[in-house]
Amino acid sequence: MAEVLLTAFYLQIPVVIGGVLHMLAVTRNWLPALKKPVCVTCFGANKTWRGFILMPLLTAFGAVCLWPVELWQGCEGVFGGASILPLLPTLLLAGLIAGTGYTLAELPNSLIKRHLGIEPGDTPARHRTLFILTDQIDSGIGVALAYAVYPGISWEICLTYAVTFPATALLVKRLLFLCQLKKSAT
Repeated sequence: MAEVLLTAFYLQIPVVIGGVLHMLAVTRNWLPALKKPVCVTCFGANKTWRGFILMPLLTAFGAVCLWPVELWQGCEGVFGGASILPLLPTLLLAGLIAGTGYTLAELPNSLIKRHLGIEPGDTPARHRTLFILTDQIDSGIGVALAYAVYPGISWEICLTYAVTFPATALLVKRLLFLCQLKKSAT
């Protein structure tokens, strides 16, 4: 069980790196031409093409950051072993898959919130805890499902990922808030 838990946390690293870099891009308004909402009436103004493009790419970068760990002598590696040549495309693919899962999984939650009349970026006072929890769970489930289609990642690891990711997400969001890269800690 400890190995499954450690692997789930290890698989969160690319998403955390991608998410932090994405918040930096949002805060600094990088690539303003891509700051166009995908569909304001469906998902609100905060779901932009910049996020849909950057999050998978930045998560792929986050996965590439794991290259030294994957190459570590004696480490079989989560993403396909310690062979140098096929590893880089493998990490890029894993990151792209995880980042895409992250962005797509946020859409149903945004759609429901718009349908309920909740403004983009707001958390209503009524049922606040439920909405905060849902905001953390959706992307974790999306990444877990994305990793589930990736060869060699077991369903136990994916389930553990989905269960543990909300705590990681809240911690990272809190740190981003303290660094003034995010407007709220949730």
